[in-house]
Amino acid sequence: MTRIEQRPADAPVTVRRDPGPARLVAATAAVGSVVLALALWYGGGTDREQILGLPDGGAFTAWALPVARTLSYVGAVLTVGWTVTAAFLLPGLDRLVGPVGYRLLRRASWTAALWLVATLVALPLTASSLLGHPVDQVTTVTVFSLAMSVSQGQGLVIAAAMIAVVFAATRWVITRTGAAVTALLAVAATLPVVLTGHSAGSGNHAIAVSSVGIHTAAAALWVGGLAALLTLPGHRDLSWAAQRYSTMALWCFVLMGLSGIANTAIRLYQPDELWSTRYGVLVLVKSVVLVALGVFGAAHRSRTLPRLAAGGAGAFRRLAAVEILVLAGIVAVGVAMSRAPSPVTIDPAEPDVYTELLGFPLPAAPTVARLLGQPVPDAYFLLIAVIGGGLYLAGVRRLRRAGRVWPAARTICFLAGMLVLVAVTCLGFARYAAVTHAHHIGQHLALLVAVPLLVCGGAPGALAGATLRSGPASDLPGALQWWETLRASGPARALGHPVSAVVAFVACLYLPYFAPVLSWLMQRHVGHLGMLTAFLAAGGAVATVLRHRSRRVGAGVLAAVTAALLLFALLVWRSDRLRSAEWFNLVRTDWAPVPAVDHRYAAWTALVAAVVLTTAGLALLGRSAATTTGAGRATTTDARPTTTGAGRATTTDARPTTTGAGRATTTDARPTTTGAGRATTTDARPTTTGAGRATTTDARPTTTGAGRATTTGGDPPAVTGSDDAPTVAVGDDRAGTGRRDDPRG
Repeated sequence: MTRIEQRPADAPVTVRRDPGPARLVAATAAVGSVVLALALWYGGGTDREQILGLPDGGAFTAWALPVARTLSYVGAVLTVGWTVTAAFLLPGLDRLVGPVGYRLLRRASWTAALWLVATLVALPLTASSLLGHPVDQVTTVTVFSLAMSVSQGQGLVIAAAMIAVVFAATRWVITRTGAAVTALLAVAATLPVVLTGHSAGSGNHAIAVSSVGIHTAAAALWVGGLAALLTLPGHRDLSWAAQRYSTMALWCFVLMGLSGIANTAIRLYQPDELWSTRYGVLVLVKSVVLVALGVFGAAHRSRTLPRLAAGGAGAFRRLAAVEILVLAGIVAVGVAMSRAPSPVTIDPAEPDVYTELLGFPLPAAPTVARLLGQPVPDAYFLLIAVIGGGLYLAGVRRLRRAGRVWPAARTICFLAGMLVLVAVTCLGFARYAAVTHAHHIGQHLALLVAVPLLVCGGAPGALAGATLRSGPASDLPGALQWWETLRASGPARALGHPVSAVVAFVACLYLPYFAPVLSWLMQRHVGHLGMLTAFLAAGGAVATVLRHRSRRVGAGVLAAVTAALLLFALLVWRSDRLRSAEWFNLVRTDWAPVPAVDHRYAAWTALVAAVVLTTAGLALLGRSAATTTGAGRATTTDARPTTTGAGRATTTDARPTTTGAGRATTTDARPTTTGAGRATTTDARPTTTGAGRATTTDARPTTTGAGRATTTGGDPPAVTGSDDAPTVAVGDDRAGTGRRDDPRG
């Protein structure tokens, strides 16, 4: 007889499922829609009567325009997130994106299409809002006129053109470099619309325009990157991408917080308006949510990322899904705030026509205290100076921790360049640069001559090459690989060519004053920023050529740009009316000198710049010549040579200097030598002393043949590279002769 026993039923097991994509999309759309409707209603974004002086385009326009902008932003953040993840966060196949990255790029083409359609739909809705006509009364001619003559319409058209290029690229690009360019273009395409919004026409627009651009780009990277992570299949790709995204998200969090504070300080005149006005309450809500997102980021770093690295992706996905919902809410609040009226208060400094043009009232007669005081901070240049200086100091600190020495003179030189940049763009000098020829030309020549020479003297390229790290795997490039790709790219090589550098220098020097472009650029803060950035780039190209090219080429470039400066000074001195006078007559002050005297002051400024350029250029040329003298002796720093054949060495990315009679010193070299009597050394830091004897510090040599090597311990060497640029040294490894070929900055 068979005995059957009945076993008790097992206790039910609770399975924690990760949120599926469909449910997450639906929840995100629901949260975003509800928050947008509530924020629009509470902030008055749909009540056109609350915005004084603006006509009413009708209820449909009042609701449809925010919806179009929201859809545009959704398409933007998803396109940015998928392209950035494919280019920078995921492993690839040599120079190509990997299979997952390929799918993300093709997926981004659909969101780019949504982004493009929403941007085009916003054109007639914007015309309806600005003109106060119902959207069904807006004609094609009206939309065309808006696109051609109104800044908001111009911003939409420029954005649409950029988005169309992004759409085409996401359909065709398969290389990692192409994906990186597409990602950067996608981030840039988020800016034209916001840079031509309220901030462009507000007082103190120097800080307003730059800060809102930084805020928008940081938000797109943050939200889009997180959304892209949630669509990644598998654990390996997600783990690597999440580690890299965590660093990017921290930077975005800091930038969003700082830029948000700057925008709030401009729009709210009194602290009590934070809680006494509806706009202020929305700011407080957004601030609280941003702090909550910071808490989410800390939880990711301390809990979910370690679990993800150990093989558990569930906790990360669940917390990231909740974070996406919160981010959808904060984006919706931001869209509502862009439509809501700022508090109507009485500004102590009543805006006038000059404040509308300049962003600040006309300054009083210049004094030293006023030139160095009365700051007009620009978030764009402050960001360049703070991040540039911070990264430079971090690199120096990393070298010191590794036991290597970085010359203090270089650090001082680089930081001095950052200080000069801030002084001429963010202090009182910037106020006077907008109203007189002399100060304006002084600002431009500081950006064209002084700042690039000081920054180049700090050798930031050599520091980057010595401190940036490679990726965790061969198929996942790190900062060092991207830095080398950037330096070897076509645009970098073209700008670093001597002819291109001279042409850019001369164009930036002459066009603003002898062509009818300055007034147009000065009336648009984005155009003004572009002009100043072009000055920095042109000056940097000339400084790079002087530092890295041969003495003959550098002398020719120095002579050309100095002659251009001297001729410029002569033309300004003798000119009764420059084409730039249209702008300066528009903002002319009572204390300003007559044009002839103003031109003389400007000419003297150009002469001083010519003297500074000549002196610094000769110093750079003399230093470059000192590195290549001495009968066939070479010192190579940070070289990675490969030696093959009968005694011939090819060294790539070498930074040679020359010392001694027949003696070679190589620091941080990684040579591989084959053939009779040649040595193979990996991670060697050799120093050669005496007649034909080599002493290697901290080396791991393998010697074959009849060669002799002596390996001893010792202190790590100083980083003494005299060249930022990759060079190729070819010659006989025993004779120590070499030549420099194909230098580039």
